Amino acid sequence: MPRLRHRLSLRVVTLTIMLAIMTAIVGVSGILSLKEFQEDYGKVKDNNFEMLLNMTMLKVQSNEVLTATTDMFLAENESDLRRFNLYIKDRAAWIDQLSEELANRVDNAQELFLLKSRLYEQVKDISDGMFKKIALSEALLIEYKKVETYKRLQMKGGNSEIALMADNVMSLFNSMDQKSLLSQEKPTIEKVKQFILPLKNTISEQEYNQLSTLFLDTPSLTSTYQRYLVQLEVLNVLKSENAQLSQLVTSVTGEAILAAQKSFLNNLNKVEEKITVRKSHLYLLLFASFIITLMLVLLQIGFLRRVHLIRKIIDAGDAKNQFQIPVSGRDEISEMAKSVKKYIQEILEKEQQVTETNKKLEHLAMHDGLTNIYNRRYFDANLEQEHLRYLRYKEPYCLAMLDLDLFKSINDTYGHDIGDKVLIDFTSRVSKQLRETDLFARLGGEEFGLLMPRTSESSALILMERIRGHINSMPCIADDFHIDFSVSIGLVEVQNIDDMHDVLKQLTLADKALYDAKKTGRNRVCVYQGEPLITHQIA
Repeated sequence: MPRLRHRLSLRVVTLTIMLAIMTAIVGVSGILSLKEFQEDYGKVKDNNFEMLLNMTMLKVQSNEVLTATTDMFLAENESDLRRFNLYIKDRAAWIDQLSEELANRVDNAQELFLLKSRLYEQVKDISDGMFKKIALSEALLIEYKKVETYKRLQMKGGNSEIALMADNVMSLFNSMDQKSLLSQEKPTIEKVKQFILPLKNTISEQEYNQLSTLFLDTPSLTSTYQRYLVQLEVLNVLKSENAQLSQLVTSVTGEAILAAQKSFLNNLNKVEEKITVRKSHLYLLLFASFIITLMLVLLQIGFLRRVHLIRKIIDAGDAKNQFQIPVSGRDEISEMAKSVKKYIQEILEKEQQVTETNKKLEHLAMHDGLTNIYNRRYFDANLEQEHLRYLRYKEPYCLAMLDLDLFKSINDTYGHDIGDKVLIDFTSRVSKQLRETDLFARLGGEEFGLLMPRTSESSALILMERIRGHINSMPCIADDFHIDFSVSIGLVEVQNIDDMHDVLKQLTLADKALYDAKKTGRNRVCVYQGEPLITHQIA
C-alpha cells in the first residue's frame, strides 16, 4: 500500500472508504426492497401486464401494416411494392405470434382472428391491384411512345395532316395523373374513329392500317388507356375499404386494450399499497444517505479546489489566453495542474503551426506556383458553379482564353527564366485591368482563362481589347532586356448548345475562337458567334 505522504491522499482514501460504506448500505437496502417488488411485480405481470403489452404490440403491428398498405398506393415501381410486401410479411409474423398468445386470454379473440384474416386479404388485394396498375402504366407509356414516334416520322415525311390528326386524338387522353384521369370522360373507340375515318380516302391503305393499329387495335393506346382507368377505379375502391378497415382495427384492438388496462390497474393498485409501506423505510435510508453525503462534501472541499485550478488552466488554454496562472502546492493535484498547463501550452504552439501550414496548403491548392493567380482546378470548379447559376437564372457570362503569341521564341531567345518573368509581368498587368468579380487563372504554359460573371459580350469585348492593347503597348523589362510581346484572345458568351449541362463545351468554343485569332494573324480578339467568327483588332 502506498505511503500517505500528502494530506490530499489521506482525504482521497477517506472519501473512498466513506463511499464504500454508503454504497453497501444503499445496496443492501435496495436488494431487499427490489426482491419484494419483483415478487409483487411478477404476480401482476403473470396476470395482466404481459397480456396488455401483447395487446398493445398487436395494435402497433396492425397499424404498421395498415400504414404500409396506405403507402403501397404511392409505390412507383415493382421494387417498391416488393419492399412493402416484405415489410408487411415481417409484421404479419409478429401479428400471428401475438394472436396465438392472446387466443385464450381475451374476450374478443374470435373477432381479432377474423380481423386478421381480413387484413391479410386486403394486403393481397392492394398488392395485386398495384402490380397490375404499374404493369398497365408501363404498357400505356409504351403506347404513348409509339404514337409520339409515329408523329415525328410523319412530320419529317411532310405528312402534317396525319401528325395533326394524331395530336387531336392524343388530346382525348389526359396525363397519367390519377386524379385528373378519373375526373375526365373516358375516350371511346367511336370518338377515336371520328378523327381517323376522315383520312381513310386521303392516305394510303398502309398508313390507315398503321393508324388503326396505334389507336384501335388490341392492344393499342385506346384499349390500354381504358384498362388503366378501370384499374384506377378499382384502386380507389380498395383505398376506401382500407380506410374502413383501419378504423375497424383501431376500434376492436382499442376495446381489447381498454379491458386489459382495467384489469392491470386493479392489480397495480394492490402493489402500490405495499409500496407505500416500503416508502417509510426508504425515507429513513435517504436521511442516512444525506448525513453521509454532507460529510463527503466537507471532505471534498480541498479536493475540489485543486480540481478547479486544473479547470482554470484548461479554460485558459481553450481560450488561448497566455496569462500566467500561479500553481502552488506539492500534492498530486498541484503536480497534475503543472503538467496540464505545460501540455496545453505545447498544444497551442502546435495548433498555431498546423493552422499556418493549412493556410499555405490551401493557397497552393488554388493558385499557380509561378504567377500566384488561380490555377486550372480552381478555375474549372468556379466555371462549373457559374454555369449552374446560368442554367438556373439565365444570367449570361463570358469566357475568354488568352494565349501569349510566339512565347516559345521568347524562351528560345532569352531563356526560360526570362520567359517566366514575362508570364509574371503579363498576369500582373491583366489582373490590374479586371473587376473583383472576374476570375483569372493560368490553365497551363502560356495559356490563361478569364471568367466574367454577369457580363454581356459587348462589355467583355471592350475589356478584352483594353487588355490586348495594354499588353501590346509596352514591353516587359526583365534583366535589362526590353521584350515586346502580344496576346491573342478567344471570347465567347455562354452558348445555348445541345448539352446545356456540359460546361467543358463552353471552353471548347472559347478555345476555337482563340485558334482563329492565332490563325488570322495573332494580336487580336476573336468572338465566337457560330460560323464565321467575328475578329476584332485595334491598332
